[in-house]
Amino acid sequence: MVVRMFRFRPLLLAALVLSFCAAGCVRREGRNSNCKWHPEIAAGPATARHLSEDAEFAEDLAIRYSDVHHGLRTPDYVSGEDYAFNRDRCMATLFGEIASQHNVPIERVYGSLGQNRGYIDLAINLPFALIYCLIAIAVARAIWRRYPPAESGWLAGATMILFLSLALPVGFIMLGDVWARIAETYRVGNGHMSYRADRLLWARHQTALFSAACATFLLTAVEVARRMFGKYSKAEATSTSTTLKQVERPGRAGLNS
Repeated sequence: MVVRMFRFRPLLLAALVLSFCAAGCVRREGRNSNCKWHPEIAAGPATARHLSEDAEFAEDLAIRYSDVHHGLRTPDYVSGEDYAFNRDRCMATLFGEIASQHNVPIERVYGSLGQNRGYIDLAINLPFALIYCLIAIAVARAIWRRYPPAESGWLAGATMILFLSLALPVGFIMLGDVWARIAETYRVGNGHMSYRADRLLWARHQTALFSAACATFLLTAVEVARRMFGKYSKAEATSTSTTLKQVERPGRAGLNS
């Protein structure tokens, strides 16, 4: 089983690389910690996706500004409320410049922040979902081989399947959240996620993801059992048929003589 999973390693590595590329990194040009907006040389049209990208970049600049000038380890630190106030004040200034650059209301810039994340969430989390499916297949195979129904009955294997259908999704949720945070940190290019972590798929849909992971493991275990024991049953039936034919042949030979 380990050998089979290693065969998928190039595919998984390719999926990881494609996921980070497809997600699209936040703009690197114009980064600063002084709350300065550098207009784009060739500003794109004010599409929903473009405004969302500009708003996300401005938000990152505001967080950088407040981290450097009003953060916990800075000489000017007063309180968490002061940090948030200066961050939001900087963000409002940058959003105003974006609105002027694209000739749109500032409310539209605010509304675009955190939107259009569908393709980002898909690109970040799809590779992890594929890894989970491979692990589910490996675990289900190991359980049915350890507790074959022909020897132990269905109860032992089914009990282990039900237990792991809860245990594995718990680990799936915990590791998936860590996975997404690491990927998002790389994407935005800032180790301080701040409240942006609340936008991640794992924070917004934890119950749904847990339920999906449970269902995925249970369905995988059923399919693995069907394939494994269906194959064995077919082989056993073929062996029995061959044995019966071998027994019948001497009897027919005796009758003919």
